[in-house]
Amino acid sequence: MKQGLCPNEPASRARCRRAVKVLNPVTADQQVNYALVELREQCRELRVRVCKKMLAGGLVYLSGGDLKHRNGADVYYPFRPHSNFVYLTGITEPGFACLLDPESQKLTLVAPKAPDDAAVWSGGLPSLDQIAEEAGADICIYAGDLPNYLQQCHPNVDTLHILDYDHPDQQQQLLDIPHICQHQPQQVQQLAGLQAAQTVTKCSFNTAFLNNTLNRCRSLKTAAEVACLLEASKGSAEAHKAIWRACKPGMKEYHLEAAFGHAAGQHGLRHLGYPCIVGAGRNAAVLHYERNSATVGPNDLVLVDAGAEYCCYTADITRTFPANGTFTPQHRDIYDLVLSLQEHALNLIKPGATWSDIQHSTRQLLLDHLQQLGLVQGSMETLAELQVDKIFMPHGLGHFLGLDVHDVSDVGPVPQQLQEGQCITVEPGVYFMPLLLDRALSDPKKASCLNQSAIDTLIDLGGVRVEDNVLITKSGHFNLTAATGLPKQASGIEAVMAGNA
Repeated sequence: MKQGLCPNEPASRARCRRAVKVLNPVTADQQVNYALVELREQCRELRVRVCKKMLAGGLVYLSGGDLKHRNGADVYYPFRPHSNFVYLTGITEPGFACLLDPESQKLTLVAPKAPDDAAVWSGGLPSLDQIAEEAGADICIYAGDLPNYLQQCHPNVDTLHILDYDHPDQQQQLLDIPHICQHQPQQVQQLAGLQAAQTVTKCSFNTAFLNNTLNRCRSLKTAAEVACLLEASKGSAEAHKAIWRACKPGMKEYHLEAAFGHAAGQHGLRHLGYPCIVGAGRNAAVLHYERNSATVGPNDLVLVDAGAEYCCYTADITRTFPANGTFTPQHRDIYDLVLSLQEHALNLIKPGATWSDIQHSTRQLLLDHLQQLGLVQGSMETLAELQVDKIFMPHGLGHFLGLDVHDVSDVGPVPQQLQEGQCITVEPGVYFMPLLLDRALSDPKKASCLNQSAIDTLIDLGGVRVEDNVLITKSGHFNLTAATGLPKQASGIEAVMAGNA
């Protein structure tokens, strides 16, 4: 069960406290310590935060999800729990749920009951007491015992606060499908227990409060959560450097994807936070390119957007590098342009800053640089009015980061006004996408702003993106990616690829 609580962390390290020392880029003379703490203590702190926000009475019920069938009789996708569930419990085994009493802050784990011969196929199972002890819960019960437990320990409960996906009506519709019912027996157990509990207690299910409460809490990271994100960043940074060292023209993109996964695992990060994006040449212009099947050409730039998880907290790092180890002057023009956009945005990031203002200022700088390179023409007012910047950078500047790669908040996945404790990505890019360029060139107003002959020489370059993960601090910000030592200057990348760093 120790492995199940945090599969990325060896059991021998699970109970130790380690401090990761880094320098804050905003106040370089001040050292910041983010200490990894025992996972059950980290989750206890997070539960206290949620309990203080839950003022609606009743109990909180959350499930962690079940295995998803892949193919054949017994092949399943690797399990990853619902982020809200792991936020409160740290449990990463399938089939679990929990009850949380906001008034007493008591945590009850609701475990699936496995058949006796499960140990033959899946290994020995811990006892309920062992599960509760490891997770820091007050008690652990089986799903089938939920009705009696509520009757005895919470006889007056009138409301269970749940998320939409846990509502019995929605679950029943899903499990009425024979295939799903057959392959998700633990989810069936949880649903049966919840339905029986409602029958016995006459409680109602409320979906109006819990989601917003969890979103607000998750948007502001504790020091222990930052330590997890920093661990994810450290292993992911080493995996990016492993890709640079491994890259040779003629390789397949998926060879580089494999190098990332292997290196992340070597650094203690078993799971990735999202599918790797490895785009060489023109594929670098496809924002969520996941085919990773093309051959890397000798003159290609390779864009890799990849991050691994530590205790389910993910990094989200993008670097772009030359396949042959050396940026051409043409590469450097675009690469240095993107890097300057990121540095400009980073200089504006601090508590109270408005994200839309930072994006607007960065896009203005993008237009200025594109004009200096002779790729666009016309007044800045006209270029901005026609949104020419979005031809070359059609995505936003960044998003929240945490247990989900596009993490949650009470304002959605993109920040509005920056607050201390938020973790965000900062990821400008410049791309040469045939579809967007063709559309712009078919519009007489936009076409007059584009230097087609200059742009055509860059189509094969594909695109460049540079992405760092940044924590908003009291005095400004702390760049988690920079703290790992991962280079982003072109010369630094070349040095790693040459074996000199």
